[in-house]
Amino acid sequence: MTLTNRRTFSIGMLGLMLLGCTSARDRSQRTSAKVPSARPATGASQISSQASSAATNLSHSASPAPRLTPQVASPAVVYLAPLGSDFKSEDLAFIARTVEIFYRVTCKSLDAMPLPKAAFYPARNRYRAEKLLDALYEHRPPDAHVIIGLTTVDISTTKGDHADWGILGLATVSGGECVISKFRAQKSARDEHHTRQRLAKTVVHEVGHTLGLRHCPNFGCLMEDGQGTVLTTDHEYDLCAACRTALGSWAVELPSDGPPWPRPAPG
Repeated sequence: MTLTNRRTFSIGMLGLMLLGCTSARDRSQRTSAKVPSARPATGASQISSQASSAATNLSHSASPAPRLTPQVASPAVVYLAPLGSDFKSEDLAFIARTVEIFYRVTCKSLDAMPLPKAAFYPARNRYRAEKLLDALYEHRPPDAHVIIGLTTVDISTTKGDHADWGILGLATVSGGECVISKFRAQKSARDEHHTRQRLAKTVVHEVGHTLGLRHCPNFGCLMEDGQGTVLTTDHEYDLCAACRTALGSWAVELPSDGPPWPRPAPG
């Protein structure tokens, strides 16, 4: 695939068993949702060794300033765009609530979009995530700061020598679109609600990438790299102090009852 130069993709939070890096259209580099410990060849999602402030005593990546700046008059608008007709309304509502809990944005839902035929990869019965991002880019409403594609089909991208690497999500770092699949979130899940929590955590992670956050080395942070398994999400709870600091005014203080999932048990 030709590497162009519009944006950086990030293999964000949950790319169960797989990671990938690719690009399309004018985007410069992409890293996909939280996947194995592998990083894109460009180093787009690599964590720097810089230490954060002594106050937090946390190490963190050299994250760029968030793309969504307070230049907009009211909360930024994030659109949820189902890809395909089978994405559950309960999942959409839970994701919208979660995104608004974590970020200073307003969530709106679009009508379901058909999965683009050009994105289908028949050899593996999957859809190419970078092509889904291209479709989202073309259909992004004028007032959208981020458009989140949500699908139940398996998605993939290119990672290193792997021409087709299955992932849970793909985002543009400091960009305006991300895509997340429910397909891998349900692997070994206890029930539908557990799957929904994993999915929403992944969305928080991918939206974080669009705001400029990279993968975080802090255990339990929602920006943590998946290290090759969806199970990583089960020990994650919140954005760490370093990631919240990097987000600046776009981070929202959690409500007193915390995020819409239980705090993981110690150990």
